[in-house]
Amino acid sequence: MAGRQMTYLTDALMITCIVQASQAEKVVKAAQDVGAQGATVTYARGTGIRERMGLMGVAIDEQKEMIRIIVSQEQADRVFEAMYLAGDLDKPGMGIMFMNDLDRIATYIPDEIMAAAKKPAKKKPVKKPAAKKSGAKK
Repeated sequence: MAGRQMTYLTDALMITCIVQASQAEKVVKAAQDVGAQGATVTYARGTGIRERMGLMGVAIDEQKEMIRIIVSQEQADRVFEAMYLAGDLDKPGMGIMFMNDLDRIATYIPDEIMAAAKKPAKKKPVKKPAAKKSGAKK
């Protein structure tokens, strides 16, 4: 890769959430409201116990939306919780979600962001409390 550089991002996780059709928009909004940058939504068809619930053995076709969001370790818990609640995943048949560690991620990162990431964090000066004088009052 002459003249080109690949930068890997680490300490990231991917949250995958599978919900009923037409629910993805509110789940993605909830994730963005707590700091997620973006999401990928794809459409899928699910199978499972519901297909056995069809009338006279006829399978019920279940349309699903699959949401994938990459987040930092710092964001992971709050984004996961927000998505879970927005998708009503605490109710039967609403969906499932899970989180995976990502070994590395590669994408374009603007130079100014890379430069800022390489700079050591500026330390704020710590103010020391004024020393109290001890002794008898005059």
